[in-house]
Amino acid sequence: MKADFDKVFPVLTSLPIFSDFGDNPDDRRIMSLVFDALEVEDFDEGDTILKEGEHGDSFYILRSGSVKVLRKTPSGDMIALSEFDDSMHVCFGDAALMGREKRTTTVLATSRCHTLKISGKKFRKICEREPLLGYRVFLRLATDLKQSIEKANSDIATLYEALFREIEG
Repeated sequence: MKADFDKVFPVLTSLPIFSDFGDNPDDRRIMSLVFDALEVEDFDEGDTILKEGEHGDSFYILRSGSVKVLRKTPSGDMIALSEFDDSMHVCFGDAALMGREKRTTTVLATSRCHTLKISGKKFRKICEREPLLGYRVFLRLATDLKQSIEKANSDIATLYEALFREIEG
């Protein structure tokens, strides 16, 4: 088990959500608790890992394979937002760490995928024992949310200005 943790530890700390954890004994101990709670889940090409609109309680780390992130437009069409592969150190479903949240995108396996997952319930249980984990991760999530809101506000202002100019002629 130790050898497995030593392989996965750099992967965990390369993810933005856990990037505030270093290679010191306390951080390694906390990350080992996360590691112990991880479960393996594999998906075949074409499988849906997350589905927009469904409530989810699992956070996934992509260990191998590739995925496409999709979202419905207001008219109901599915559009591809991005594509990722395991070399990009990606994770998805991070809102599930806070609670059983409604998924905002669909994540589709575009090849055979090997993932590690942790339920939000297990994660929050670890945070009760290790408040530093919860503090760092939820601070990271809050910071990311703030940046997303700022970008969305900027995009809305740009679209409004473009629409206004178009209407004015």
